[in-house]
Amino acid sequence: MLALKYLLMILGAGLFGSAGALVAYDIFLSEQLRRLLSRGKKDERRADVKVRVPRNLARKHLSLRLNFLGHSAGQGLR
Repeated sequence: MLALKYLLMILGAGLFGSAGALVAYDIFLSEQLRRLLSRGKKDERRADVKVRVPRNLARKHLSLRLNFLGHSAGQGLR
């Protein structure tokens, strides 16, 4: 009974740790997305920075990403 208690305590701590890691990873991804989306805006030196991605390349990547996540979820985006 004592071994079961400690096993469940360790398992609970592991679940809380993995939940914290998922939150940290989500924050990391949102910061990367924010940085990527602000690329085309003005730089800190007030100079216009223009980074252009071809529309078909961005659309193809989105379609492939959605296909990877949900088999045929991106088929309507083409």
